[in-house]
Amino acid sequence: MNKNTIIALLLIMITVSFFGSETYQKFYTEKIKKNEYKKPEIKKEKRTKKDNEQNYSEYKNDKEIKGTEEIKKEDDEKKVDTIWLENKKMTIGITEMGGKIVSVKMKEYQNEDTKENIEIIRKQEKGGAQLYIGGISYNEKLFDDGIDGDRKIKVKNKEDIKLKYEKDGEIVEKIFTIEEDSYKIGLEIKSENIKGKSVNVGWEGGIVESEKQDNRQEQRVVHYYNGKNIEHLKFKNKKQEETTGFYKWIGITSKYFLVSIVSENINDADMGISGYKIPGNEKEKKVVEIDYDISFKTVAEENYKKYWFYVGPTKFEELKKYNEGFEKVLFPVMGFGKIFFWSEKWFPWIAEFVLWLLLMLKSIVKDYGVAILIITIISRIVTYPMTQSSVKSMNKMKEIQPKVNKIRSKYKNNPQKMNEEIMKIYRKEGVNPLNPGCLPMFLQMPIFIALFVVLRKAIELRGAETILLPWIKDLSKPEVLISLKSIIPGGIPIYGSQIALLPIINAMLMFIQNKMTIKDPNQKAMIYIMPVFILFIFNNFPSGLVLYWTLSSAIQLFQQYITGKKQEIKK
Repeated sequence: MNKNTIIALLLIMITVSFFGSETYQKFYTEKIKKNEYKKPEIKKEKRTKKDNEQNYSEYKNDKEIKGTEEIKKEDDEKKVDTIWLENKKMTIGITEMGGKIVSVKMKEYQNEDTKENIEIIRKQEKGGAQLYIGGISYNEKLFDDGIDGDRKIKVKNKEDIKLKYEKDGEIVEKIFTIEEDSYKIGLEIKSENIKGKSVNVGWEGGIVESEKQDNRQEQRVVHYYNGKNIEHLKFKNKKQEETTGFYKWIGITSKYFLVSIVSENINDADMGISGYKIPGNEKEKKVVEIDYDISFKTVAEENYKKYWFYVGPTKFEELKKYNEGFEKVLFPVMGFGKIFFWSEKWFPWIAEFVLWLLLMLKSIVKDYGVAILIITIISRIVTYPMTQSSVKSMNKMKEIQPKVNKIRSKYKNNPQKMNEEIMKIYRKEGVNPLNPGCLPMFLQMPIFIALFVVLRKAIELRGAETILLPWIKDLSKPEVLISLKSIIPGGIPIYGSQIALLPIINAMLMFIQNKMTIKDPNQKAMIYIMPVFILFIFNNFPSGLVLYWTLSSAIQLFQQYITGKKQEIKK
């Protein structure tokens, strides 16, 4: 490994580490073209600081929502009922108070600690499907379904829930449609008085972050889509924005889930986004997360308006099947990364391809670890010609190094003469000092970075195990061979709170490779510095990513050894 390769690797590792760090995540907020925020015409309940900062507690008892609210209607008290619908993928709670969605639980995904189905709505008292017509809120009005009492419905094929608000001659209907095997929740709003008025549908319950974040907080992101292009928005402080244009949907993502308000057609709409602070986890008191309220406001052209909600996982194939561009939320390029070689144009495509390839290979071999092994072999085959040229050049450089060192020593006080004599040796021995030794590494870096993002973001790999490393229970998380939490509660700075085997193997491979290639006394320190650097940085990378890099390093070391032996035989 020559000096240029080492420097390139060092810079690449620092870059990857920085962009994956909490420091970088706090450094920026996405800047997009939008109108200056104007106070909306709708009248919302004022949010207090206490409301903003209250912790989400896992929903454990349906009775917390069922029938606990009572309102007066025409001097008569009426109990507020909740309708519970269950299909193959989720359980949905819809309350008569405002005709809102107050609970959406994922049947296929469980909380890591409690093992209960994940609840998507963070603020269930707010929920989703808020409605404002002509600036008037209908969220505290009673929508009756005509049946007294709470009820549970098992959805077969398709189920319509009709809720009606009626008072002083005004009638407003909210019709929810739930399909048997879908994350789609349909909403139709009907009224004789809405034509020509603004209709604003909101999601004010936020979205739960389902995963434990030991090292850094996973930041929620807002996305909106015009049918062709998608924009991503992330706040670092409490803030409100409104953007106007022709849009199809607006949504919020946590690490693994998406909540989206989707219009039936692309509309000239006002997209409202309100970011507010909520406290982080108990261990990181200083960490503050941002959650969002979102809304989709258009003008009704008829006496009805249709929307639907996607409330579910960011699973690639699941998102693709709706043909709404939802898969574009998976790999947002934001901040500085957006102007880095126009990465917003090509990086999502590469990441999607890597994810597709990983999923395709897994469907064949039935193991994500083995799929990563195959991807590693493919990447090494693609870069083999350049890698082979680089290895031959490095071995040749190693052979002539004693001659170069003599010249350096002889002409150490005359740099110009020293460089001239060294170049003469290079020409005589047929060595190209500018051989792009780091080019094969750069060719692999898009795959490396894409895997880094894919393994952190793809819900398909949540809890994925592999027969290659049976002690690893989740390839999307750092490997934990030995936990240090009981010994060093705060962990070792940079290194982390666990000892992992793969980074140690990787560091050893790096050390062996450096010993084989670095003969220049001026570069001796790199033999020891780089393995330590690799050990510390890779200890907190997803174990699937470290598996890829370790396998790749082992193949390269083997290739280097074989090439060196062949050159010795030729002599």
